[in-house]
Amino acid sequence: MNRFGLRFHHLGLAVHKPETARDFLEGLGYLIGPVVYDSNQNVNLMMCSSQDMPDVEVIYPGEGETPIDNILQRQDGLVYHVCYITEDIDRAIAAMTEAGHRLLCISPPTAAPLFGGRRVSFYQLVGVGTIEIID
Repeated sequence: MNRFGLRFHHLGLAVHKPETARDFLEGLGYLIGPVVYDSNQNVNLMMCSSQDMPDVEVIYPGEGETPIDNILQRQDGLVYHVCYITEDIDRAIAAMTEAGHRLLCISPPTAAPLFGGRRVSFYQLVGVGTIEIID
């Protein structure tokens, strides 16, 4: 394990509509999981997995305001976060902070239906970008 206690989990791809992303990923050989609605974020999610390539979470808006609206105002689709998984989120955040990294919490830990109720949180890692942590 690395010094932050994080393992790569997936890339997060925000899109307006999932059809093109799904077709492209299927063409690459990805297995497309079922659509899961996350009422906490008002987004629809599809986890796409491959034996050869990184997993991709396709995220598209529900009805009304969503956390990805600003991203989709500027882009038709964008990989906007990298997700990691940890067994101890407090230790991971402390280790990153002690190493001199600045994290700004965007969304505190919340139960995520896509991951069986495991908590997810989002951070702006200054100089790196948006990261999601599953704990």
